[in-house]
Amino acid sequence: MVKSNLTEQESLENKRFVKISDREDRGDIPQSAWRPLTDNYHLQTWKGIQMDKSPLEIAIYPMLIYELQPKSIIELGASTGGSAVWLADQLELLGINGSVYSVDIDLSLLDEKAKANPKIKFLEGDCHQIDMVLSTALLSTLAHPWLIVEDAHVNLVGLLNYFHNNGLQSGDYLIVEDTNKAMWEEWSDWEDREFIEQMKRKLFSLKNWLMKHQDEYLIDTYYQDMFGYNGSKNWNSMLKKI
Repeated sequence: MVKSNLTEQESLENKRFVKISDREDRGDIPQSAWRPLTDNYHLQTWKGIQMDKSPLEIAIYPMLIYELQPKSIIELGASTGGSAVWLADQLELLGINGSVYSVDIDLSLLDEKAKANPKIKFLEGDCHQIDMVLSTALLSTLAHPWLIVEDAHVNLVGLLNYFHNNGLQSGDYLIVEDTNKAMWEEWSDWEDREFIEQMKRKLFSLKNWLMKHQDEYLIDTYYQDMFGYNGSKNWNSMLKKI
């Protein structure tokens, strides 16, 4: 009986965690839905601080945080600090003794309320030189499990390689945001065409990197597909380090 239960558990794990080669570049949420879902990002706040997260991530992330119980959350892309405050508050609400480290190239945009949060350490620096911001010495002091949320939109492959080679351990999670190609197709008429084209390539860059690390990073379909196949603005990018 014990052997049967273990086999069933292993079967469930195998269905939940899959390789990138087993996934498609598509999502169940229609492309036309993404403009109303993201059009008012600038109006969305947490504790009065602007916070650029879609309602789908706001629903999914707390569940992942509760399951993972991260001791360290690393956010790449701080902006006004609203997202970092929200992540820190999730730790507190869920009774998790952890800290948030949030990186941005320009911290002058930070809201004063975000700066005052003792659970957050804001670090100013360029993600093209991430080793100058999150040094290997600093990373070695951060307790695991880690949850890394990439929302900087620059040097993606360089960032993935850096954390892969410097600290990510089995059980840690990595989320790469805004890899939904349909969302960016819907915003193709936006005035910053160069940025839109860059974002359209983000999933391609992630997929190519994951193909080289298929046995080390698996997609957690429990969260990835909670609202339909790739039902968020992050396609095939909720990753668990094996």
